[in-house]
Parts: sequence; structure tokens; C-alpha cells
Amino acid sequence: MRKIRPQLQLIFQDPYSSLNPRVRVGDAIGEALIDHGLVPAGEVRERVEEVLASCGLSSYHIDRFPHEFSGGQRQRIGIARALVLNPDLIIADEPVSALDVSIQAQIINLFRKLQETRGLTYLFISHDLSVVEHLCTRIGVMYLGTMMETAPRDELFKNPLHPYTKALLSAVPIPIPKLKRERIVLKGDIPSPANPPSGCKFHTRCPFAVERCKSEVPEFRNVGSEHHVACHLV
Repeated sequence: MRKIRPQLQLIFQDPYSSLNPRVRVGDAIGEALIDHGLVPAGEVRERVEEVLASCGLSSYHIDRFPHEFSGGQRQRIGIARALVLNPDLIIADEPVSALDVSIQAQIINLFRKLQETRGLTYLFISHDLSVVEHLCTRIGVMYLGTMMETAPRDELFKNPLHPYTKALLSAVPIPIPKLKRERIVLKGDIPSPANPPSGCKFHTRCPFAVERCKSEVPEFRNVGSEHHVACHLV
């Protein structure tokens, strides 16, 4: 695992709790460089300043504490901490959900810029499909820990097949006041992940469920165009 960690980094959901309030930003970012021995001790500060600049922060931020930054700036620090090891894969766990909308846009643009300039691969976890659409080339839709549908981005948005995917897409706001979208409102409560329903896990809330859905787990199968879905009715 120690060999793998530099290539695999994580960006956390909450920029407020993911940073130690008693550790200066430069030390928090540079700690992994020292721990893995990737650069000489005398070059750590220079490397940290470089990665801060790539994330839209200045070199004078390096000696400040987390409480001196806004939420958006803290998330940039979290991104810098992940980038400093030059990873191949970054797992981003709801990295913009704790930020207001205007700051979300800035962080999403930063993700895209870094993806293009560094050739990064993201595993981007989010409940907001409009955010996912801007960043991801392939999308997987999960329900109670089970993959319901996967497809290339354009294919999924153009041709959603699973009832849960259709319901999620119907909830995405349209930034045109006069344009209305038919909402698919799911009824009932989400079952406990610790004690999921038998058969298809979504059948208790699916408006199209039939008797077969209650007892038989649907096969996750390819329906063409790299599009996979787990539904008896597709």
C-alpha cells in the first residue's frame, strides 16, 4: 500500500474538517512529500508553493492556518495536498457539495483545468448529475451500494434506461425559467442499506416494478454502446 499511495490520492467532502486546524497549510501539503522521501527536505517548500499556485493560491498562503481561509480556499488546499505527489488517480468524494454555488463553479473549473494539464484520472463521487456531466466521461449510477446503470456520459444523458437514473435526471434544474421538465417523484422511504429489499433493491420505490422485481435480482448486462443496466424491464 505504501508504494501505491503516491499514485492514489483522495479529496474529501468537507474542506473544514479535512484539515488539521493546528497545522500550517504548507506543512499539511508538504508532509506526504517528506514521508515518502520524494524530494529533498530543502526543496519541499518550493514544491508546495508550485502546487498552491496551480490551485489558484499564492505563496504567502503557505504559512497560514486553515481558519484563515474561506471554504473554497480550503478545498483548493485539499486539492493541492492531493496533487503534490503527482498522482495518477484522484478519488474526489463529493468535493463541491459543502460549497455555495458560485464557489462550486470555480472548483469545477479548477478540476477541469488540472485534468487537462496533468492528464489526471478522476473517480468523482457526487449526487449532483449536473456537476458530473461537466467533469466525467463515463458515469455509473448507484442505489443502496449497487450499480444500476453505467454508460458514457453523452449516452447516459441522451438515453437513460434505468427508472432510478430517469428520476435523478428529472430532478436536475434547468436554468431556463419557461422551460419545464416532467418530474419523476419517487414515493416511499429509502430502505436501510444494512437490510436491503430482496430482488431488485429499487423495487420498493420504482413506479414500474412488477412481481419479478421483488424476488429476482436483475442481471447487470450490456445493452449496446458500452451501456450497462440492471433492470428486468429494459
